[in-house]
Amino acid sequence: MSMESITLQQLIKQTIHQYVSSDAHIQSIKSNSVGTGSQAVELLRHYIEFFVNGVNRDISLVTKKATFIERSALSRLSLQGANVPYSLTNEPHNKDRSLICIQDVDYQTDYSHLDINLLQNKELRALAYIHGTNIGAKKELPWISNVDRSHIVDMIETRWRPSWKNAIESPSFIEEFGSTLIGEIEAVASSIANDLETLIEDEHTHTLIHNDLNPGNVLVHNNEDVYFIDWEEARYGSLFFDIPLRCAHMRQVAIYREALSSQGYDIPQNQFEKYFSSASRYLGIRYMSWNLGVWQHSPQAKDDLKKYMKMVTKPLFS
Repeated sequence: MSMESITLQQLIKQTIHQYVSSDAHIQSIKSNSVGTGSQAVELLRHYIEFFVNGVNRDISLVTKKATFIERSALSRLSLQGANVPYSLTNEPHNKDRSLICIQDVDYQTDYSHLDINLLQNKELRALAYIHGTNIGAKKELPWISNVDRSHIVDMIETRWRPSWKNAIESPSFIEEFGSTLIGEIEAVASSIANDLETLIEDEHTHTLIHNDLNPGNVLVHNNEDVYFIDWEEARYGSLFFDIPLRCAHMRQVAIYREALSSQGYDIPQNQFEKYFSSASRYLGIRYMSWNLGVWQHSPQAKDDLKKYMKMVTKPLFS
């Protein structure tokens, strides 16, 4: 057995002893690759059988080489009691990618039997808790970068622009979505960095944000709660850079605002609407990028593309 394998198994055992039971006796560990994440980092899922006080139990854990930002965010949020998976690393201070063992959040979730409305409500309250708990905490987060103008421009020009240029050269794309809609999106993209200046500069709404709250990073735990995973792109910036991706209806906005208000943060209506709309337009542009290349081959990608286009051209408070 290689030293890397020994280190991996030791970390798995330490994670179980710390978060499940210090009396757990490991019987077997079966590991399988589950592909790579968004940053081409290999993910391994481990099925572990163990017993405690003579009772056989099992659990699933995930390991990967995580960035210092993700490890630090998970550690901080876990200590705050936020809805994030528990995790353990043997190199908490290493600034490079280091091995981390993470709770496999939806290991026992049955996605065919969920109370969606209840879970959405819990999700919004959990997100508001994270935001409210970390508003104004920049000095406590020296390891994280700000969402500034250069970050916005990079997302637009590097992530979105190349895919958009390829898409609008296709007659089928123009036929499907129309030149008017295409023109509206291009107009928003050309001014979005300027439109977000006030939001970027208003420190009253700045907090620890996930910054990548696509559906794949919001998982259901045990059919009864919602956890936020994959904090690799976490930054310090306006909470509005998170919430439009999770609030598709006014009812959801109201739940989030009520939860944030309960922590002492009330944002005036006019300001909320302005900030939400600007952030929605930006996030719609940013997240349509992948769908632009595959919408013809995937009904789901086409539906998602339409959703993101609507975020750009018709945000909730338009």
